[in-house]
Amino acid sequence: MIATKAQPAKVPYPGIRITTNGNQLVAYHTEARITDGGIFYPITPSTEMGEMYQQAYAEGQLNVFGRSTLAVECEGEHAAQGGAIAYSVTGRRVVNFTSGQGIVYGVEQYYHAPGKLSTMVLEVAARALTKHALNVHCGHDDIYGCLDTGWIMLFAKDAQQAADQALILRKVTEKALTPGINIQDGFLTSHLERTFRKHESDLLREYLGAPDDIVECPTDAQRTLFGPTRRRVPKVIDLQNPALIGPVQNQEHYMNGVAARRNNFV
Repeated sequence: MIATKAQPAKVPYPGIRITTNGNQLVAYHTEARITDGGIFYPITPSTEMGEMYQQAYAEGQLNVFGRSTLAVECEGEHAAQGGAIAYSVTGRRVVNFTSGQGIVYGVEQYYHAPGKLSTMVLEVAARALTKHALNVHCGHDDIYGCLDTGWIMLFAKDAQQAADQALILRKVTEKALTPGINIQDGFLTSHLERTFRKHESDLLREYLGAPDDIVECPTDAQRTLFGPTRRRVPKVIDLQNPALIGPVQNQEHYMNGVAARRNNFV
């Protein structure tokens, strides 16, 4: 008998080969296809991500769930981050794009998002911060500036990993109810042109699910808040039945809230 070599199993979603760069692969070919909205302000080297998201919006593209998207260019990075957080807690799947000084300018807003159970994702093309001179090229000191703000942070070695991580991070943020930052190196990755693979639409729908899907709560803390099930992206603020979040608290209540978040959502 002649032994035959077993054929490898067929990969159901091998990806679609395209020539592009990191900014375009993440923004146009990934985030614009899975989110309800992008709220951002342009800054080098992530400017192109916002531009590509706006291009998808201008072309009238629907996301893979057949829904129209929202693209908002704010007056600055602080406003963009605040807007993205606010939109996300109304039950929307949201992305922001930024780099460098844009991160540290908006860092006050970064503490809000985990405390309000935001599931948003921040896409970053990492950039050096201005010290003795301005530098728009790669550095990680911008990212380290928000290291202790309570966000999940993933670093990508290349554009393909950045696009793959965009999906993985989105899945994690929506399960853990903790926002995430997806990081690629500015210029070295964000502007490098070569052949990558964009994800099939069926893969995006199958892997992520829609923001308004009803899912089981995975932890005791979430079951206490929402009951046995919840929206995949919760409406922390229901615009049809609005209530205040983010009140002023004195020490005893504030301390309990910080401790509860640390034990149950980090």
